[in-house]
Amino acid sequence: MRVCAAILALVCATPAWPQGDSSVEYPVKAAFLYNFARFIEWPAEAFPNEKSPIALCVFRHDPFGSALDEVLRGKSINNRELQARRVNELPALKTCQVIFISGQEDKHLPEVLITVKGASALIVGESGEFAERGGTIQFYLEDNKLRFAVNLDAAQRARLQVSSRLLALAKIVRDGGHPKSG
Repeated sequence: MRVCAAILALVCATPAWPQGDSSVEYPVKAAFLYNFARFIEWPAEAFPNEKSPIALCVFRHDPFGSALDEVLRGKSINNRELQARRVNELPALKTCQVIFISGQEDKHLPEVLITVKGASALIVGESGEFAERGGTIQFYLEDNKLRFAVNLDAAQRARLQVSSRLLALAKIVRDGGHPKSG
C-alpha cells in the first residue's frame, strides 16, 4: 500500500513546468523510471543470475545528467541492485531491463525494437505515439502534468507483468494507436 501511495503521489503531485524545462522535467522522469521498475515483474530469464542488477539504460542522448544516478543510488528492488547505464550501441541494449529513449533518439525506436526482440525489456520513451509504435511506456504532458501511457501489447511481447496498481494510473494503449479504457 505504501508503494502504491508513493507512485500515486508522484502522479498527482507532478509539478507543472514549462515544456522543455529539463531542470525539473528529467529529475521527475528519473523518479518515474525507478517507480516503473518497482511495478514490473520480469521473468527469471531476463537476468543472467539471481544476483544480477536491474539495468536502467539510457540510449545515446542522455537528458538526465546526474538525476537518474541520484534517484537510483543505494536502491534495490527484490534484492537486485539498480544500475544506471548509458548505452551508445544497439547490441549493448540486450543487457538492459529498462531502456529509456529520449525524444532526440526516437528515430531509432524501430532499430531498438528489432535489437531487443525476444528480450524482456521495458522500453520507455517520451515522443508522440511512442507507445502505439511499440514502446512499452510513454511519457506525455497533459495540462502541464507528467502522465504516462502503457502499451499492453508491448508488455506482453516482452513477457513483463505490469502491476494493476501501475495500470490503474496509466492511459492504456495497444499497438497501432487503439486506446483502451483505463
